[in-house]
Amino acid sequence: MTLSFSGKQLVIREMQRAELPYVLDMYNSNPQYNLLRSRTDTMNLSELEAEYHSALAIPHGYWLLLTVKEAPVGVMHVVLSSEHDAKSWVSLLVLHASWQRKGLGTEAVKLFEDFCLLRGTKHIHHGIIAYNEPALLFWGKLGYEQYRQVEAPVGQLTQPVLLVAKWLEA
Repeated sequence: MTLSFSGKQLVIREMQRAELPYVLDMYNSNPQYNLLRSRTDTMNLSELEAEYHSALAIPHGYWLLLTVKEAPVGVMHVVLSSEHDAKSWVSLLVLHASWQRKGLGTEAVKLFEDFCLLRGTKHIHHGIIAYNEPALLFWGKLGYEQYRQVEAPVGQLTQPVLLVAKWLEA
């Protein structure tokens, strides 16, 4: 299946490996996030390539590029529900720092929620690094509620992760 959907500002489509340098720029524009996930404020291309291939190995996993007027502005990694697992996940959402606070993250999540709802998904899950206060506020404003805390690998570290979910309504 090929994923592609668009909204008011965004076009979201499957990302290609050749676009990883754009994604690296997005990560490195967010040094605080990088510090949370690896204790260093930058990521290199080989680390990103390893993350890319690891995420694509997940059944029904997709890397999605978020664009505005064809300019790359963000990236999502999602896992779609299947006959074997009813959960859909947004396992990553990173916007380039220069594109944050413009409603694009909210639009991306809403577009994915609408897509999942059309596929019959009843809920979407996400994991948030427990120390990532901006992410906790963002997902909370979108109606995601915490249901568990786990220790999980994030980037190069294992740390507390809050699992949140939103139940979708037609």
